[in-house]
Amino acid sequence: MSRIIAFSNQKGGVAKSTTVEAFAAELTARGFRVLMVDMDAQPGNLSLHVGADKERRGSGDMLLQAKPTEENVSDCIQDAGDFGDIVAADERLDTVDERLNSRVGRERILDRALATIQCRYDFILIDTPPSLQVRTLNALAAADDVIIPTRADLSSVAGVSSVLDVLDDIMTVTAHDIDLVGIALADWDPRLSLAKELGAVVERLAEDRGARVLGRPVRHATAAAQAQRRGEPLRIFAPSSTVHEDYRELVSSYLAEIGLQ
Repeated sequence: MSRIIAFSNQKGGVAKSTTVEAFAAELTARGFRVLMVDMDAQPGNLSLHVGADKERRGSGDMLLQAKPTEENVSDCIQDAGDFGDIVAADERLDTVDERLNSRVGRERILDRALATIQCRYDFILIDTPPSLQVRTLNALAAADDVIIPTRADLSSVAGVSSVLDVLDDIMTVTAHDIDLVGIALADWDPRLSLAKELGAVVERLAEDRGARVLGRPVRHATAAAQAQRRGEPLRIFAPSSTVHEDYRELVSSYLAEIGLQ
């Protein structure tokens, strides 16, 4: 059965796209069929890192279709090699929030589109923008699981609490249940004075809100940015690096939580 995972934090710069890439590459390497959906139109995003063709039809086009079908959603999918497949961010993505804002049932548009091709994949990973927009609501409303990456700083941890609040609202309004809410300590620098203290804060927040802290902190390493510049997964670019080992453990922790490890 396919699972949809939304990766979200209301704060930018928390290694969200890096975490999506690492999940996609590791799940693909383990034999799972993976589709990434890039909903973040920021420069230097997921689509760029995995070498996607942004001139092709992508996530903006998919969301703006009047009636999604398997054929027209499939036209938005492209091969991303060792990362699986991707629906890339395209030129129309920036216009989506304004154009969908008045549409009835706007928060379930992505869910209906993905339903047409969901049977082809074991995992669909959605990279969301770092703000509460129609695209973000669509990702959270479509998700079976939500993973919230956070760094060791106050604003990133505050972003975790914001996502949890939004999830409560979405589940109330749409009667949509999220099976697992996981928090990933990403790009974590143990040398920072606040790191240990904020790690404890995240643990308490997760316990209070019914979430899980997945795996161990993913330690900061330059190998992650270097791999992105090369367009290669960490498992190929730097297989013995600490950041790859930590992400591999993070994926294993997630799979254990959903009974696949």
